[in-house]
Amino acid sequence: MKVPHIPSKIKIAVFIAGGLFGIYTALGFYLLPMLVKSKLPALIQQQTGRKASVATVRFDPFSLQLSLQGFALQEPDGRLFVGFDGFFIDINALQSISQTALVIDKVSLNKPIVRIAKGKDGTFNFKDLLKDSNEAKQDDGKVFPVNIAKLSMTEGKLDWEDAHFSSPEKETAYPINLVIDNLTTQADKPSNLGLSLELNSGGKLDWQGAISLNPLSSSGHIKLEKVQLPRIRALALQDFVQLDLQGYELFEADYKAAYVNNQFNVNLNQGKFELHDFQVSQNSQDKPLVKMVRFAVQGIGFNLEKHELTVESVSANDADFKAWLNPDGVFSYQPLLPIAKADEAPGEPVEKTSWSIKVNNIALNNCGLTFEDQTLKKPITIIAKPINFQLTNFNNEAGASLPFQLSVGLNESGLIKLDGNTVIEPLSAQIAVDVKDIDLEKFQAYVDKFARLDVINGSLAIDGKLLVAKSAQDKLDIKFTGNTKIADLITRDQLKNKDFVKWENLALNGMDVDLAANQYSAETLIINKPYARVIIKQDKTINFGDIMIADKNVEKGKQDATVKAAKNTQTDAQKPKFKLGKIQVIDGSSDFSDLSLILPFTAQIKSLDGGANNISSDQKSTIKVDLKGTAYDLAPVDVKGEISPYLGDYDVTVNFTGMPMPLISSYMVQFAGYKVEKGKMSLELNYKVANRELTASNNILIDQFELGEKVENPNAVSLPLELAVALMKDSEGKIKIHVPISGSLEDPKFSVSHIFVDALVNSISKVITSPFRALASLIGSEEDLSSIDFAAGDAVLTKSQISKLGDLSKALKARPVLKLEIKGAAYQEQDWPAVSDDALYDQLKRIKAAEVNKQGGRKVRAEHVVISDQDYRRLMEQLFAEKFPLMVEKSLLGTLRLVGSKADTSTDEFYAVAKQKLSAIIKPEEQRLKNLAAERAQAIANYIVQKGGIANERVFILDTAIDPAREGSGIVSLLSLKAD
Repeated sequence: MKVPHIPSKIKIAVFIAGGLFGIYTALGFYLLPMLVKSKLPALIQQQTGRKASVATVRFDPFSLQLSLQGFALQEPDGRLFVGFDGFFIDINALQSISQTALVIDKVSLNKPIVRIAKGKDGTFNFKDLLKDSNEAKQDDGKVFPVNIAKLSMTEGKLDWEDAHFSSPEKETAYPINLVIDNLTTQADKPSNLGLSLELNSGGKLDWQGAISLNPLSSSGHIKLEKVQLPRIRALALQDFVQLDLQGYELFEADYKAAYVNNQFNVNLNQGKFELHDFQVSQNSQDKPLVKMVRFAVQGIGFNLEKHELTVESVSANDADFKAWLNPDGVFSYQPLLPIAKADEAPGEPVEKTSWSIKVNNIALNNCGLTFEDQTLKKPITIIAKPINFQLTNFNNEAGASLPFQLSVGLNESGLIKLDGNTVIEPLSAQIAVDVKDIDLEKFQAYVDKFARLDVINGSLAIDGKLLVAKSAQDKLDIKFTGNTKIADLITRDQLKNKDFVKWENLALNGMDVDLAANQYSAETLIINKPYARVIIKQDKTINFGDIMIADKNVEKGKQDATVKAAKNTQTDAQKPKFKLGKIQVIDGSSDFSDLSLILPFTAQIKSLDGGANNISSDQKSTIKVDLKGTAYDLAPVDVKGEISPYLGDYDVTVNFTGMPMPLISSYMVQFAGYKVEKGKMSLELNYKVANRELTASNNILIDQFELGEKVENPNAVSLPLELAVALMKDSEGKIKIHVPISGSLEDPKFSVSHIFVDALVNSISKVITSPFRALASLIGSEEDLSSIDFAAGDAVLTKSQISKLGDLSKALKARPVLKLEIKGAAYQEQDWPAVSDDALYDQLKRIKAAEVNKQGGRKVRAEHVVISDQDYRRLMEQLFAEKFPLMVEKSLLGTLRLVGSKADTSTDEFYAVAKQKLSAIIKPEEQRLKNLAAERAQAIANYIVQKGGIANERVFILDTAIDPAREGSGIVSLLSLKAD
């Protein structure tokens, strides 16, 4: 066979081509890898100042496949910064030519390692690699066409170290796997993306979707789960959240993201965020502040461009919240609140963009709150469980109505329910309130702050409607209509360990409260079986003062000044307006004690019924009062009247009927120094005030009153009460006293109690000081029965005096306990002249007796001598001549006659002058006057007993008196009265 001849030119061309191929082959397979392996580390060190190394470099010049193995880039301190086990790239030259783009069939990175560290100064370990470039780069807006059929990374590892926190942290993400199919820089051609990573501390990221580089955009589904919350805080929030967080999260969502025209937009759909086994504590050793099994936000929709956030539901199940005030008053959740730094300068004002937020359903299910107040002397714990809350159709648009329901169990027995609608902008709410069985005993520690009182029992209930709104002046307007009640309240005095205030039920119905207008009203206040223990102590203060605890931190002077200033600045519009239609008391009772008395007094008031109407802040309002009750279960008490508190006018009548007086002996001892043995008292008191002037009527009726044992009391009134009682008692044993009082309330010294006591004492004093006037009034007489008139020297009763004694006898019969004392009296000036004749006669009798006795025989006493008229004249002449010798002379016939007168013993004139002169020289005889006084007393007593019909044992004759004190110049014997 003949071989064709090849021209030399062709041979040369083939030879050249073969040589070039050989050179290309040698360069690609051997020389280029050697150069890359030897020069790349040096070039990198030259550019970065860091050492680098490559274990193996391979390049296939025909398939354009390049692989690097064992690459490492070190930190300046020699630690590994970036490295990988293998890098492979496969460039498709033919497709690149045909597509006029760089076409890469495969790019893979195997086991890459990256170490990122943040130092204490906040700088990263790659800071030195970031060099500033002053040259402005020109960007023509064109993107070099690149197509990568498959980009992958397998078993990547990221080491993160952060030393700028107070507690340095480390974290490792491994493995990191990434797959991107059909990655291209061509416009609007998405690539498939798959990324997954795991954290050594727990947690996974799974990202599946599509990505486009021109324009930059992505869509797909992202899921981040089981990331431990302690690691999130330690790695990212250590300086911002000073709390211990426990639990793990779940977040997943469908998303769309794009960066177009220098604007970034993100859309989320079907998003979900959950916290599991979530706990928040101040530190790991403390009890959790918040603890919940699951917190979930479902159906999250987010649109950054439209500023919209939508959520299908937000729920928390079995959440447990714990809160407390520590002894210093610091709230346990205060660490959760951001702390403003004093050295932070205010930044530039940021334009706020309004967002549309919608949440279809918010729910708390079976949650609980435990609150402890440690500021109290005895810390108190309040448990709110279960808490169930639901809010539907939440929308932050102005005017959007948000229906909600809240149910809270309180301290096991109580229940609070709120059901209503609220609007966020402008703020308003309409809420139905239902509160039941709130146990007041659980709040004892708060009562201990201001009262020495134990709350033994009691429950609070409220029902009504609450309206909240923000006014145009940006003030909160709160209104409430409804009812409230406190049932089965029992409080006990800690000092005496006795019941203090209690009731079976207190109900305030028809409430209408308007805080903004400062107006408060209610239809009725009904108190069923109220009870109060009231004690007046020895120092006249009331036991309520012992119960209340004064605030030691408030100086009284400053407090008074503050209150006074507040009152002065308060306008009429600011003053509270209130109205209460009716107060009704049903079966009330009280134990009352007055220990300020010499004999302590105790009384019981029971069966108190009634109340008051029309209680109001209206300055012209009039309160009508009507109360009925019993004292000691025996004496009915009735209070009626009208009170105008602002005008200061009132008209009140108080009636006590049949009050057993021995039960109030203490007040009698305090008043008069006597106990009460027997008696019942009825009072009818009427007090009226008009124009600050008091007019009062006090009618007292005492039946069968008897004084008891006398008790020493230096402050008691000094009155002979036995006599007063006897005088005031009528024939039926009743005492009636009317004590009117009046006065001006403008008088600073005015005191109703003092005026009443003074008036009562005056009334009794009048009876005692004028007892016979009181007796005369019993028989309708105005005559003075306290004395009996006599003629001078006489003891015979005249007709007028007999009539007076008759009236006295009648009056004494009406007062059988009275005894009459008679003091006979004689008056020397008036009575002696009338009885001096008797004295002269007795003197003559003594002279006659002396004459008889001189004659011998039987002796005779002067009082037994009988003087004849002849002897009377003879003895008179004899005595006159003896005593007045210069006044007589003898006539020629031997008879006596008056000197210078013709009157002799034969004339009456002589004897008249003799009698006058002899009587004048006789000294008044006290015994003779006493005898006259005694005769007068006997005359009075005889008539009272014999004619008046008064028992002899009730009539007493006293020792006689000569010239006793008297009114006027009448010759009187004085009468007085005594009582058994």
